[in-house]
Amino acid sequence: MPAEQQQDAQADQATLHWEPAPNPQAEPAASTTAALRRYADGIFVTAEGVDVQAAANAVPLPYAKSEVRFRIASYDVLGELGRGGMGVVYKAYSLKLCRFVALKMMTSGRFASEAETIRFQNEAMLAARLEHPNIVPVYDTGDHEGHLYFVMAFVPGRSLGCLIKDELEAKDPAARDAILATGVRCLAACARALEYAHQRGIVHRDIKPDNIIVDAQDEPHITDFGIAKNVQREVSLTKPGAIVGTPQYMAPEQANSLAERIGPAADIYSLGATLYDLATGCRPFEHDNPIAVLIAVLHSLPEPARLKAKKALGRTLSPDLDVIIQKAMEKRAADRYASAGAMADDLEAYLEDRPVAARPIGAIERTKKLIRRNRAAFAMVVIAALTLVTLAVGFGTVLAFNLSATSESLREQDTNAGHDQTATLERAISANMVEGRADVVRNLVHKLRAAPDVSMMEVVRTDRTLAYVDGGTRDAVAKRIADPAVRAAAVAAIPGFDKNLEMVEAIAFKRIDAAVSKEANAASASRFAIDDATWQEVLTTHKPVARVEDIDGVPHLTVLRPIPNGPTCQVCHGPVVESGAANPYANMYGPTSADPENRTRAVLVVRRSQAAVEAQIAANSRATLLVGSGTTLGLLLLLFVVSRLFGIRLRPERFV
Repeated sequence: MPAEQQQDAQADQATLHWEPAPNPQAEPAASTTAALRRYADGIFVTAEGVDVQAAANAVPLPYAKSEVRFRIASYDVLGELGRGGMGVVYKAYSLKLCRFVALKMMTSGRFASEAETIRFQNEAMLAARLEHPNIVPVYDTGDHEGHLYFVMAFVPGRSLGCLIKDELEAKDPAARDAILATGVRCLAACARALEYAHQRGIVHRDIKPDNIIVDAQDEPHITDFGIAKNVQREVSLTKPGAIVGTPQYMAPEQANSLAERIGPAADIYSLGATLYDLATGCRPFEHDNPIAVLIAVLHSLPEPARLKAKKALGRTLSPDLDVIIQKAMEKRAADRYASAGAMADDLEAYLEDRPVAARPIGAIERTKKLIRRNRAAFAMVVIAALTLVTLAVGFGTVLAFNLSATSESLREQDTNAGHDQTATLERAISANMVEGRADVVRNLVHKLRAAPDVSMMEVVRTDRTLAYVDGGTRDAVAKRIADPAVRAAAVAAIPGFDKNLEMVEAIAFKRIDAAVSKEANAASASRFAIDDATWQEVLTTHKPVARVEDIDGVPHLTVLRPIPNGPTCQVCHGPVVESGAANPYANMYGPTSADPENRTRAVLVVRRSQAAVEAQIAANSRATLLVGSGTTLGLLLLLFVVSRLFGIRLRPERFV
């Protein structure tokens, strides 16, 4: 052996503390009477030296003896499963454990170099350290006639490469998509298994479809740790400048023989290349010459997976899966997924139609994914939501209608009360005026102005001046009834009315004069403030008008009720003038430009505050809002409970 190789082998052996397996034939048998002491090569050896063919007699074998090709230690070898650069894998049966196993043996046997021997033993040691359901476990190791071997679990199934071949041969797009989904699910589980291995310092370095076995339950199992690297040890089994692995699935740092840079990111790249093969049906770089493949891995980018899938399989690849492949196969290790677990997260998110971290998406697409991954549940929730919304809208509509109706009813009641109040007052004024007691009317108006429910009460003449603040009306009436012709006509039209006129002159005028002398006559010049349109409406329609005004931030109801110039009233206030006729009272208080026909004697104005009404309406609104809010919250809570019962996730599920 060359000195360099010998030194490397010694260093590797010292690092791994590897020692050759002891020779079973050299072990001395214990001397215990009729006690079973050792079981080697399928033979029970007792202290008396009597050999018993126990394996064949103790348990019925699940195969015929003719199927046994040869026996290695306590394993019946039944057939070959596959070959690699270092060894061959057989299907065997353990006579000790009574189960099928996979037995891997070095092909070079006793002619293997010390470095090859150490590497083979290293594979068994590293794989034996890993206990994960998606990593093929190692059970045993030994030496058979100079041939090293180790025993693994036998996984009945096919490699992921066979699954990809089925995908290429499938004619139905739906069948291809099903195979793709199964493969992605397997690779997600493999990524979890690699994360487990990486956390224990082990890098596989040869992840490819043929090293992933898929069992009958579509569960993957990673095998062949022949070139695995223990990144926690300083000494590597790979010589500087040596390239190990499969070029088509090899990371750039691995293809460039940068052993010191090979870490977990290399397995992530290989996993991405395997995913590329699964999604497109083609390996990332195809060439007959391995050197050309290595050069392409180092210096070229593979054709985008979405384009390759379209060409090779006629498949429209999901943007999420495309970006996962790109992320995993970045040239720079730092640009790839931070860990195999992060790649597994994205693969699982793709399978569940959730947003992937490698491709941020907007709210619209996020909502679409939420709906797609919960179609049945979402349909049920939509039906429930529509039902609840319909009930909520109906309930809200009823509440709003009732609130509006109640508010309008309260305002209408207040308006009717205003009309009733002015009508009652107008009748009282007319009755007292007919009796000749204008002074009583004047006192009544003054007292009602101070009523708590009245903000303003005025009797307004047709020229908008205020009555009962001066003696203007009294003087006009006195002048008219002083005319003998007027008195004679009045007595002729209304028998006995002369007594009423005498009452006016004897009592009413005197009391009015006394009241006027005590009041400030400055108010006599004031005019009632109101817009022309409203005033014209009152005088032309001769009907009461009500309107709501905002005064200092408080709504007020103002009712204007015309006091008609009836037959009795016309004695004192002048007759009604026919339309178009001459106005004989142009110089007297009575007919005006607003009421040229003298049909309205005056206008009674009553203003009432609506503060109490609006306060009641506000209280009703708050109560309605409280009931509506409580109902809405209850419906939302019910919708949330329904969504949780049917398993809808609004946020991504966390995997551990």
